[in-house]
Amino acid sequence: METNQNASSSKKKLYISAIIALLLINSVTLYFLFSENHEKMDVTSQKTALESNFKSLSDTLDVKNMQIDQYIGKNAELDKTIAEKQEMLSREKKEISGLLSKNKMTSTELAQAKGMIAQYEASISDLQGKVDELTRQNQALAQQNQSLSTDLTSEKQTTAQLSEQNKGLSKKVEVGSLLQVAKLDVEAIKTRGNGKEVEVKRAKVAESLRVSFETGENKVLDPGQVSIYMRVINPKGETIAVADQGSGTLQTADNAEPVQYSKKADIEYDQSNKKVILYWSQNIKDPGIYKVQLYQSGHVIGQGEVKLS
Repeated sequence: METNQNASSSKKKLYISAIIALLLINSVTLYFLFSENHEKMDVTSQKTALESNFKSLSDTLDVKNMQIDQYIGKNAELDKTIAEKQEMLSREKKEISGLLSKNKMTSTELAQAKGMIAQYEASISDLQGKVDELTRQNQALAQQNQSLSTDLTSEKQTTAQLSEQNKGLSKKVEVGSLLQVAKLDVEAIKTRGNGKEVEVKRAKVAESLRVSFETGENKVLDPGQVSIYMRVINPKGETIAVADQGSGTLQTADNAEPVQYSKKADIEYDQSNKKVILYWSQNIKDPGIYKVQLYQSGHVIGQGEVKLS
């Protein structure tokens, strides 16, 4: 009887041990199953985050490339460096895209992708440094060009001012070099048989016009030959010009249009006062007022007239 009770007790303990063992095995199995599933979910979650980060970085790279395009061709050495950086980024982007394209990733692959994206981000940051360098260079060049433009404008203004001053000085010197004709006498004359000149008032008997003046003293005008142009204007307001008498045209200092002159006379001047007499005998038979103008270097230096009946 006692033996049967012991056998029954042993079987009972064996059953309990088996149940406990099964429970332990199930628990361990469930633990590993849960851990694996959790790991897969974590990998998937991290992969999604990496994909989002990678897309953001790729978009940033596209923007940087567009910024760089406007500077390409301005610095050969920097162009080469940027081209190498862009080529490296292109390779990195391709490798990362290939890794992230897998439907399932292991923890090892996930870690590899993280490292590659970190390197990708560092490369983009380095490229940004190149963009900043180009921007600084461009701004410096723009400032330099602005400075040069300002300097050039200032130089042009200074040159224009000096040119105007020189013109003014030249004008003063030119005007200061003119003969100082205080009075111009114009008379109609005829010559008597004894060679004496007498003044007449009628055009029919007038043989010539006698134009006389004094040069005055001028220490500014260099000694030497001075050209005087005499313009005789008839009562109709026309310049009397005869080609074989040396008539021609001259450019006036205050008028773009040239004017005719009747006669040119060269006189020797020594800076002292000198009396000069000029004659004109052509086409003076019409009654009326005959006007005479004297020019030197395009300037009118004396005017006079005579009235003939």
